[in-house]
Amino acid sequence: DNKLAINNDLAAVLQACKAAVEIQRGEALYSQDNGMPNDSTIWSGTPNLPQFEFFARKQISNVPGVTDIENFIVTAIDDVLQYQATIKTIYGMGDING
Repeated sequence: DNKLAINNDLAAVLQACKAAVEIQRGEALYSQDNGMPNDSTIWSGTPNLPQFEFFARKQISNVPGVTDIENFIVTAIDDVLQYQATIKTIYGMGDING
């Protein structure tokens, strides 16, 4: 429909943070070493939530404009892993979840 939505400032940084957590290791065409190692942290036996949090924080911290991660909560119930993060950026604070 020739309609393109573009985020900027805080919304753009938060969108990039969410994408950074969603990218699987080896999935990025030009950056095969980056991404979340979900096979080893989530899907191999019992989920390793501290390890998932470590890698998620690392991915988020690499997003341009992020200055701190104020809060990160990860839970696993049955076969569902959920996270919520409060992120401080150069544009202010915001939350992501997935």
